[in-house]
Amino acid sequence: MTGAAVTMRFRAWMANPEADNPANPIHSGDGARSHGFKAALVGGATVYGWAVGAIVESLGEAWLEHGWAEVEFRRPVYPDEELEARVDADGALTVAAAAEDVRLRGRVGLGDAPWRAEFRDARNVPPQPALAVRPRLTRQTVPVGADLRARALVLSREEAERFCREQQHETRAVFFGPRALAHPAWIASQPIHLLHHAFDYGPAIHVGSRIQHLGAIRVDTPLVIAGTCIDAFARKRNEYIVNDVSIYAADDRDRRAPLAQIRHTAIYDLAKPISTGG
Repeated sequence: MTGAAVTMRFRAWMANPEADNPANPIHSGDGARSHGFKAALVGGATVYGWAVGAIVESLGEAWLEHGWAEVEFRRPVYPDEELEARVDADGALTVAAAAEDVRLRGRVGLGDAPWRAEFRDARNVPPQPALAVRPRLTRQTVPVGADLRARALVLSREEAERFCREQQHETRAVFFGPRALAHPAWIASQPIHLLHHAFDYGPAIHVGSRIQHLGAIRVDTPLVIAGTCIDAFARKRNEYIVNDVSIYAADDRDRRAPLAQIRHTAIYDLAKPISTGG
């Protein structure tokens, strides 16, 4: 099914881009500049979240419960940049500063994605607390082929609404109130938190995602987040990881009906620029 062509403009925003960010220094001014960027990088899931308005306007709110998105982050987004999110009638998605300055490129659609059957579900992993001392994620410790340490959580209404207001500047009624849905940017960010649940890593950069919505993820619902590491590789001195992550209702004990599935690709070990000083 195709939707209407929709274009929306927004300003990239970060509360304090010069503040330290120990969880991921690439989202701080000093950390980003030490890796050759001009300023703090806005998180990829956040940028994707700013495009959600155009997606919903194009495909309708049904997309939030049974729709999909495939996104690739082409260039960094910096705070205070003026950007345009566009969804074409055929489902092509872009976020760009200008026609030749595309930052995010992808596709969206209703129903099941053409690649949905490729996901690997980690169904039988019981949730566990985060490790008190997390091992460093390296080429030697990256768990290709293994399930990740699952986590249990509840997205409270207060937390969900604060996320929408403060991070996404979201105002749509569907994301507020006692029956609110989790914002797609929150869903897209869960693989990041799952990997941090078991490993210490970073600075890291979100490279791309495949996201499949399969049901309503509502506030105040107990959830289980589980995943499997499906690949790791090196490119241009950067170390990449690819994880398949599923979100389940905690009362789905056999975990046969995920509410969302995400294939998340990230650089988990970002190389610093090679010095050419004399």
